[in-house]
Amino acid sequence: MTEKDYDAAAEWAEHDMALPENSRTALRGKVAAEFGRDLIERSRGGRPSVDPDAGPGEKSPVRQVRLPRAVDNDLVALAASQHRNLSEVMREAIVEYLTTHRAAS
Repeated sequence: MTEKDYDAAAEWAEHDMALPENSRTALRGKVAAEFGRDLIERSRGGRPSVDPDAGPGEKSPVRQVRLPRAVDNDLVALAASQHRNLSEVMREAIVEYLTTHRAAS
């Protein structure tokens, strides 16, 4: 995106975008501006990191795993039933596994 694109997006967000009046999730004012600036800064050079402690431009490590078809089918079904993406479900499962096994060792 160019500076012109950012300016156009800011203009739209500040003047034309309509938000539900009693929304509990829509950010407004200074909080919205800070969130937007942070998001833009973190996303430069690609996707934002999933690590909340990552610095600007810092990428999250990527791991790959092969799964048996039945496990993959269960994973897809679980993610769909929770309205979440596969990566979120897998990250949560890994954190839970590590937490359980760290305590046991």
